[in-house]
Amino acid sequence: MAASTTARLGAGTVLSFEDPANSGTFIELANATAIGATGEQGEFVETTPISATTRTYIGGMKTPPDKEITLNDVPGDTDQEKFLTAARNGETVSMKVTFSTGRTGSFSLVLSGYQVNEPTNNEAVTVTVFGKQSGDTTWTVSA
Repeated sequence: MAASTTARLGAGTVLSFEDPANSGTFIELANATAIGATGEQGEFVETTPISATTRTYIGGMKTPPDKEITLNDVPGDTDQEKFLTAARNGETVSMKVTFSTGRTGSFSLVLSGYQVNEPTNNEAVTVTVFGKQSGDTTWTVSA
């Protein structure tokens, strides 16, 4: 996919995780409906001396986001079941998000369980996996 030169819809974004049984092979989570933010946000550290009348700052550490990944609940999807098992076991997995714009973010995700969400009459049953992105995101853009 060539990098986008215009704004694009989020539709077509692909979320995948590394197969625990086959390093380097990523498995698409085809039933993902929401993936949360990807990247890091920097913090600021105040350095204002007592003599100053305007605050001063330096850049501090970056913090990766908490993740809530929502999937349509499809128990027959063996790839989804692998991911839910990893979440239930609190494993750390390698993730990859390929956005419809051609930008790809790869990162480590510490998983911390999942829940089946409250069902409603006219919507699909969904499950939410909880995690915390760990470390820096590696960004690439396809040419």
